[in-house]
Amino acid sequence: MEHIAKIILKTCAQIKQNEKLLIITDPFRKNIGEAIFKFAESSPLINKRNLTIAIIPAGTIDGEEPPEAVSYAMLKADVIIMPTTCSLSHTKASVNARAKGARILSMPGITEDIYKRIIDVDYAILSSITYKMAELFKNSDRIKVTSSAGTDITFSLKNRKPQYLTGLAHKKGSFVNLPDGELAFAPVEGSANGIIVVDGSLMPDQDSGFGKIGLLKNPVSIYIEKGRITKVTGGSQAEIFLNAINAADKNGRTIAEFAIGTNPNARLTGNILEDEKILGTVHFAFGSNITLGGKNQSNIHLDGVIKEPEIYIDDNLFPLKEFKI
Repeated sequence: MEHIAKIILKTCAQIKQNEKLLIITDPFRKNIGEAIFKFAESSPLINKRNLTIAIIPAGTIDGEEPPEAVSYAMLKADVIIMPTTCSLSHTKASVNARAKGARILSMPGITEDIYKRIIDVDYAILSSITYKMAELFKNSDRIKVTSSAGTDITFSLKNRKPQYLTGLAHKKGSFVNLPDGELAFAPVEGSANGIIVVDGSLMPDQDSGFGKIGLLKNPVSIYIEKGRITKVTGGSQAEIFLNAINAADKNGRTIAEFAIGTNPNARLTGNILEDEKILGTVHFAFGSNITLGGKNQSNIHLDGVIKEPEIYIDDNLFPLKEFKI
């Protein structure tokens, strides 16, 4: 635990002694939050007077805002580390803190197994894969994703910048999602049409008021028209996903993210935090995408992983298999 905490603070956050560090956690992830806190408290990397830990109630759905006092504390922090049950990554609190210059390292749904097993990765290799992939999307517009399970969806990335989620939050306002490894985009709102057949794993992947999905027993089909969900099929797990979508605000049905996993150490476990990073997979998300350069703010952000996709950039096949190690 101490070894990984050192990697997070020194390598991923590159924290400086005079910077203010805020750790946000909840009762179900407190062991990880406190491990990072204890290492930081005893480490010469940071002045312990600049160190704060906030233990908040566990959320019920990804994208739920933290308590107001914690949102305020985030505005005063230089580095924010968030091992939580539900994701705070795409909340207004995170967006506002980043606008003030905070570097955010989010860890939604993190487990001790994932914490110990995947964060200790070769970040030079991970970064190289991510940036090389991004070069192939340069000046792209029309994207098509298909799969043998039935995915067939098109959308636009025109003027949308890639988000390099490489685990390294060194610049002001930067964001990573540890364990990391994604090339992510916010599709142009209203441009997506087709069907997304999720066959890997799907949120909610933690216990919530709507139930838990995680690994899929059967594929879930999500129908999209003009960038919004119109229908979801696929049995009881599809109903859990749809119930979570229906309980969200009106922007929860909007397709928010298209991303490719770039972490060679990740494997399919049913925990989206890891699954969406698997090298060679694709995931789509619904709800908020402000942190990814989009325009859709919502109180949820739900991801679904596609195991073996084919990607076409302006009708040219993306050489996804060439990146597999």
